[in-house]
Amino acid sequence: MELQSAVELVDAFNALGLAFWIDGGWGVDALLGEQTRPHSDLDLAVERRDLPAFAQCLEQLGYVRAARPDNPDWNWVLANSHGLSVDLHGFTPDDCGNGILGDPSNGDMYPAAAFDGRGWLGGRPVRCIAPQVVLGFRNGFEPRAVDHHDVNALCVRFGLALPSRFQAAQGSR
Repeated sequence: MELQSAVELVDAFNALGLAFWIDGGWGVDALLGEQTRPHSDLDLAVERRDLPAFAQCLEQLGYVRAARPDNPDWNWVLANSHGLSVDLHGFTPDDCGNGILGDPSNGDMYPAAAFDGRGWLGGRPVRCIAPQVVLGFRNGFEPRAVDHHDVNALCVRFGLALPSRFQAAQGSR
């Protein structure tokens, strides 16, 4: 997804007064204040109750909800005929400010501190998932090349320590 497409989506959501936090690769680049690599989609953290409003906005822009085998009711992916997609991560806020993803017994969530991230996308201020939370998420699975890129860039920019999984990888280089 090109920067201009991401900016157009952000503008459309903002015009409707929808609350969101940019996550994933675009979230990292927003934190860094510039595009540093290509992106396949736009990931957003949104309140679960707002999923239908986001879907309606995206449908007006030519996106349709993608059928997926696992297709959880809190994680919607919408795509258009040009190959662009938006991955909506619907969370339910709890009493501590955490964003619960899916069934609370699974323990999957955005911790409250996740919502403190601020960045820039195409010259626009945006909310995004905070850098230290991004590092924690990326440390939870086998990293790909883009994860190494993102984690290293965030650590350098924000003076953060490399997560353990990435320290091991860096030592083997």
